[in-house]
Amino acid sequence: MRLRRTPYFDKKLAKRIKGKPQLKKKVSTQLKKLVLDTKHPSLKMHKLKGKRSQEYAIWVEDNLRITFQIKKNVILLTDFITHDEY
Repeated sequence: MRLRRTPYFDKKLAKRIKGKPQLKKKVSTQLKKLVLDTKHPSLKMHKLKGKRSQEYAIWVEDNLRITFQIKKNVILLTDFITHDEY
């Protein structure tokens, strides 16, 4: 699988990791796992419902999640949000 990011995802990511090197490292680690094995247990991947029913989410830490779509052989990162926001 290949990883692609939306400009919106990049903007949200930059805002959340600003001044937080540990969080930046966790995001990087989780994304590497996602590319290698979407079923890795630490990702806690799940399909979303409602208006985001075409997306999935993975756990980063505490209440933070990365949402994405899978299209053919591409993982398109769409948002970096808290669990409460979706």
